[in-house]
Amino acid sequence: MTPPGRDSNIAAVSRHNQTHHSLAAPYGQYVPAVEVTRGSVVESVHSAAIAVADHRGTVVARLGGVDHVVFLRSSAKPIQAMAVVESGAMEKFGLTLRELAVMAGSHSSEPEHLEAVTGILAKIGLDPSHLHCGTHTPFSKAVAERYVRQGRALTAVEHNCSGKHAGMLAAALAGGHETSNYLSQRHPVQQRILGILAEMTGRIRDRIIVAVDGCGAPTLGVTLSEAARAFARLMSPDGLAEGHGEAASRVVSAMREHPGMVAGVEMLDTELTGWPSPKIISKRGAEGVQCAAFAGGQGPPVACGIAAKVADGNDGRARAALLMETLRQLDVLAGKELARLTASAALVIRSNSGRDVGLVRPAFTLQRA
Repeated sequence: MTPPGRDSNIAAVSRHNQTHHSLAAPYGQYVPAVEVTRGSVVESVHSAAIAVADHRGTVVARLGGVDHVVFLRSSAKPIQAMAVVESGAMEKFGLTLRELAVMAGSHSSEPEHLEAVTGILAKIGLDPSHLHCGTHTPFSKAVAERYVRQGRALTAVEHNCSGKHAGMLAAALAGGHETSNYLSQRHPVQQRILGILAEMTGRIRDRIIVAVDGCGAPTLGVTLSEAARAFARLMSPDGLAEGHGEAASRVVSAMREHPGMVAGVEMLDTELTGWPSPKIISKRGAEGVQCAAFAGGQGPPVACGIAAKVADGNDGRARAALLMETLRQLDVLAGKELARLTASAALVIRSNSGRDVGLVRPAFTLQRA
């Protein structure tokens, strides 16, 4: 029996389902990719899809379907940061590459992250009340526990997206635009971002799907193959139009020179983006999205982008295993190099007393073009 007061909600969901189809078409596009074992038994399986593409959009390797739309979530931040560069805000406000890196990252609320975000706000003459990203518990467990011990209240600056939001505010001010509605899809900054993403992905601008991210900013939907192309173009921006190439190069330089601002201590994105050789950038997104790009090493001879999505939205073990195994199969990183990454420790299932009782292991082979 339907509880009282629920009829209108159920009717609304029904109307939504009748007028909106699934963008991801998940069940036909994803294939089993990561197994979680306990003892000798496979206890859980995560399905996924992966696209590896060059800057021309040629898919050189894949897993599952790569032509369905996914929301990039925070994986879009390096592209969103390009809009700050193109707005002239870097020069107008004297912003540094370190500050640009925190705009392109999902930080862990470590002191250097908060210093960078508050520094951006000070330079543009605003304060944390202008950030419309809300609050959440810091990604860093150590930072979160310290806040609890100190009884410290969270502010918008601790939000992992606060750098991105500060950058959007800077871009708005540099262009002489209103800041109170900087998250509106119609705002000039968001429209600039939309145009950049269209150029980077090759997707027709009007066909980019727009929804609302957890931080309140527009989140952008493109196919996995298009997302992979965008990240390849970040790494290899030659031929991009309208100054996008310079903006892409500056964002990548910022991330590579300041990888700690991209995520934080013992975070996979930071460790990969700071990798000395080959050249790698890595950016996670919510709901099991992971994008990356690489150039050099023993892998493909041209820069390539990677876009992966875990079907069930797992943001931890499955996403990390997916990316690490993709890099291994593409000969970007060898097994001994992957073993150095902090994330490799997370691929062991341990009991509450610390005993090893299982593994998170990749169970897929990329299809090569």
